[in-house]
Amino acid sequence: MEWNWNKTSINLPYSYENLKTLLNAVCKRENLFPQVDFCMWCDNLTLAWEDEDLDEQDELAFVIARDIECQWELHWYEFYSHEKLMKMDLSKLELPPDWFKGWVAELDGK
Repeated sequence: MEWNWNKTSINLPYSYENLKTLLNAVCKRENLFPQVDFCMWCDNLTLAWEDEDLDEQDELAFVIARDIECQWELHWYEFYSHEKLMKMDLSKLELPPDWFKGWVAELDGK
C-alpha cells in the first residue's frame, strides 16, 4: 500500500524499542530532533502498523504513538488557527515535558 508519509528528520525503523528510545531522549532533553519530527515519526508508525497483527507490546506502542500524534495536533489547535500553524516554524513548538514522562511511564507499564 502507498502511504503519504510525514516528513521527519528521524530515520529509524518503526519499533517499540525505537519509540522508547526516542521518548526517553525527549524526556532527558537529549533529542537532536524537534518534537514535531518525533510526532510525525509517531504518526508514520501508526500508518505503518495500522493493519498489522501486533503483539501486546507493539499494540501498546501503537496506542501511545497515536496518542502522541493526536495530542500534538489537538494541543496546538487550541492556541492557533490552522492558517497560523501553516505559517509557523513548528520546530520551535514543544509539548509539556510531563506529557512525555507520562508516555514513558505508560510504555514501561507504570
